[in-house]
Amino acid sequence: MRIRLHGVSLLFLLPVFAFANTTVEIVQSVPEQTKLALPGVRQAKEVWPEMIGNAKSTIDIAQMYVQSVKDRSIEPVLQAMEAAGNRGVKIRFLLGSGMVDNDKETFDRIKAIPNLSFALYDISKVTGGIHHAKYFIMDGNEIFVGSQNFDWLALDEIHETGVRISNAALALRLETVFMHDWNFANSGKWGNESVPATSRGPSDVELVSSPDSLNPKGITSGIKTLVSLIGAAKVSVQVTLLDYTTSVYGGGKPWTVIDDALRAAAKRGVKIQLLVSHWNTTKSEIDSIKSISLVPNVEVRINTVPDLPGGHIPFSRVVHSKTMVVDQKIYWVGTSNWSKGYFDATRDIEIVMKRPDLASTGEKIFQTLWTAPYSVPVDVNKSYPAPVK
Repeated sequence: MRIRLHGVSLLFLLPVFAFANTTVEIVQSVPEQTKLALPGVRQAKEVWPEMIGNAKSTIDIAQMYVQSVKDRSIEPVLQAMEAAGNRGVKIRFLLGSGMVDNDKETFDRIKAIPNLSFALYDISKVTGGIHHAKYFIMDGNEIFVGSQNFDWLALDEIHETGVRISNAALALRLETVFMHDWNFANSGKWGNESVPATSRGPSDVELVSSPDSLNPKGITSGIKTLVSLIGAAKVSVQVTLLDYTTSVYGGGKPWTVIDDALRAAAKRGVKIQLLVSHWNTTKSEIDSIKSISLVPNVEVRINTVPDLPGGHIPFSRVVHSKTMVVDQKIYWVGTSNWSKGYFDATRDIEIVMKRPDLASTGEKIFQTLWTAPYSVPVDVNKSYPAPVK
């Protein structure tokens, strides 16, 4: 099968994908003046400008929204993009349509970059959801997927986890999702994009996507993979999330697909540790984490990153990572919060790494959060106030 991305035929590149090496780097973002950084793990504010600066021909970016403040870490990222456009790199920027007015100045600045094409992606009328994925693709060979939004807060004041990967087959898979969404954003119609059957990705690193209904052919389901990983766990499952809930927004029957999988794992003796952010204490969500915390072999802790001495910064100082470590062997890093809408209606991307060395790094990041002085067990008898965001 022949498909064209950036005008380059992929038919002749497929044998390279089948045998290409895979280089993986775990990348963090950590709120300033905390002790949550894991030594030896670089931060996105270092990695993003480096990746953009190294791009030779193409950069594809998909983000939920953009937001910048001068003199913060997003500025070198924007400057690197401007430099890339000026040296002839073709840039495509796919942005969720719902938050264009969030920072009009930055939006206009990005649109003005030479050799950059922009598209607004709206799937609300199709699924009722949004574009929530956050990723980069460089030169068809390197990708970054993580919880970091294109936002100065995500680089400087929020706990985030991402992964940088060099592998042409995985880049092709993500590029196929990008093209599927890019074409819809530009035409309002879905194309017939698919991953060539002859393109084989690495056996130990997999890319999965949500929702199933919008996945191109050849892209694996996020929720099916997640439930399968939990179902196969034998010893431990360690989860870090912004939000975990069985509630369905707008009402309706509780969504228990993941909850059932975790309870079944705990019942067979798997130790479940679930760490959520203090934003997970809203009235519609707190009952879910209280309920699962009562299950034997399940522990739930709530992390509240303290404000800086100078005062509260809205929508910051929070754990926004979405990760899972299974049996100290498998590491899941992605963009989905764990509730129905993120898997059924919202575009999200996850990376599944079946490598103990990467899982070890993931567990150390998890333990740093789990043992932080501001991570405390959920109290089933406490009436939690609405979180300050």
